[in-house]
Amino acid sequence: MNPLLKVEEAERSRRLPSFISKKIKKRIKYVEDGVAKIESASGLKYPSYFIEPTLPLSSSQIEAYQVGVLYARTIPIETFSGLEILVQLSAPLVAFGLKTTIRAVLAHEFLHYMELMRRFNKLDIVSDSLSTSLFESLYSDYEKLFEPKLIFKDRRLVKLIDEKFSNGLNDKKLHEKTLKEWIKKGLPTVNLSPDSNIIRVPVSLILNMKIDPLLKLKLEELERKGYE
Repeated sequence: MNPLLKVEEAERSRRLPSFISKKIKKRIKYVEDGVAKIESASGLKYPSYFIEPTLPLSSSQIEAYQVGVLYARTIPIETFSGLEILVQLSAPLVAFGLKTTIRAVLAHEFLHYMELMRRFNKLDIVSDSLSTSLFESLYSDYEKLFEPKLIFKDRRLVKLIDEKFSNGLNDKKLHEKTLKEWIKKGLPTVNLSPDSNIIRVPVSLILNMKIDPLLKLKLEELERKGYE
């Protein structure tokens, strides 16, 4: 898929200024470089990804004044060919993020992808019962992800993930630029409620999903080594 398709559509419809679109197109090389590094470090293929021109925001019902920016999400979607896992990268991440931040976010989402595929592969349904008709998955961080060192053989990449995600995403300049150059300037955003943060996937789609053989072997290897 063309990762810039939605950005180009937003530019044509004038929802996105051309200078932002050009900046994203110029910096897409950092995404491509990050994906290549992750594939090399893991020995696995990165899932399809795209740049989302509408910035997802989430706010707590308890502390409504606190708005969270979702710079990336790993999303299962139903396509004409079946169930597919996509990594959605926000336009501000690509436009304003440091090269190292983009790489760390890509790697973090790859861990989400692997966890989701593990659950699908094991039919780890919410109720742990095959009679359940729906699979529910939160867009927010799962309670447990694979340790980066189990997936990536590149120690520098593992260290980068640990540094950038020691307590959420650590990139003060990215947060400041996103607030100033995107949110306050009225560029496209969407507010996600807790309900919209849940996707439901029919079990039939999961059963018919094709899993990359190398990924399946890796997941089975991790299981044999005692990952739970």
